[in-house]
Amino acid sequence: MTTPAESGSTDPVPDVPEWWIFHGTGQPRPHLDLLTQLPPPPQWRTFGGRPDPTDPPHDETSGRYLGPARTRGFAIPLGPERKDLLDKVNAAIHLRRPLLLVGPPGVGKSSLAHQISRELQLGRVLRWPVTSRSTVREGLYSYDPLTQIHDLNLENARVRLTGDEPPGGDDGRLGSSARSIGRYLTLGPLGTAFLPAHLPRVLLVDDFDLGDFDLSGDLLDLFESGGFDVPELARLAGVAERIEVATDDPGRPVAVERGRVLCSAFPIVVLTCNNDRDLPPAFMRRCIPVRMGLPREEELLAAVAGHFDGNLPTGTRDLVTKFLDAGVHGDQLALDQLLNAVHLVGQLDHDGGPTPEQVDHLAELLWHRLTESPG
Repeated sequence: MTTPAESGSTDPVPDVPEWWIFHGTGQPRPHLDLLTQLPPPPQWRTFGGRPDPTDPPHDETSGRYLGPARTRGFAIPLGPERKDLLDKVNAAIHLRRPLLLVGPPGVGKSSLAHQISRELQLGRVLRWPVTSRSTVREGLYSYDPLTQIHDLNLENARVRLTGDEPPGGDDGRLGSSARSIGRYLTLGPLGTAFLPAHLPRVLLVDDFDLGDFDLSGDLLDLFESGGFDVPELARLAGVAERIEVATDDPGRPVAVERGRVLCSAFPIVVLTCNNDRDLPPAFMRRCIPVRMGLPREEELLAAVAGHFDGNLPTGTRDLVTKFLDAGVHGDQLALDQLLNAVHLVGQLDHDGGPTPEQVDHLAELLWHRLTESPG
């Protein structure tokens, strides 16, 4: 049950700088026409890809990170730290530069990418989760030549048995074989983000600090060139200039021309790091770095309200106070743990609500430090 005093549903704070594109509400702005309101990029950040007019796919994942989309949000005052964060987010959007978010797990780094995509109505977030084995090549595309060879052998055997040759003789057979490569090649989240489009996609490079040392250099080349080559397709340009391939967006293939992908709208890139790591100066000077800490009370209340239909369940404010106190005393906690506690407290919301002892018990049960051993 949610009491009127606990309700957090209110209009977002309207007092934002005029130059901001992203207001930080994380809620759709129905009257925003980003195509006309987003200023053009600097001359040195234009890349020349021919945009596809197709709208981005519907965003079906942000609800898990932010809660259901609403027309009203929980007001978050623009304090100095939040204004500094939103200043840098908007600078990255204007300058078409990657945003490098550094902070402990669970403070909302990945959620920020979903807030940007939902508010600016940029469709599904393209997420590339980085591991110690990740390479830029696998983020751009995957290719399965073994399956292709197997299928070609079966097709050749069928032709020998039936005599059913494709039109055009050898040239026709070669062209048909070249176009069929698209069935075995798929653009990954990184490659899909750089497809030419009228509006930028949001690309989330998660846990960037887990990657190999060379990863930043390889990414820098992509970020500076705004595109990449697919050698497997480029070699076939003479017999099949346009080849349709699958993308990270399910059910949305695209035609790649002469094996080259070149963006027209540089994606909004959000790189997240849980720990500090030394990155090459050449990479750092092309990013906009932001250090994120545990959200303030208003931000925590807004995050909780987002997952509970815009309201604050009974006992939320007490839990948020305890959560913040734990952070002050050095406990490394995550927003997920707060949401878990709020949900369980809601299950006890009867006969006047949960007792202080029950709230304390759930906090002790769920709020283990992220650095301590299990059990």
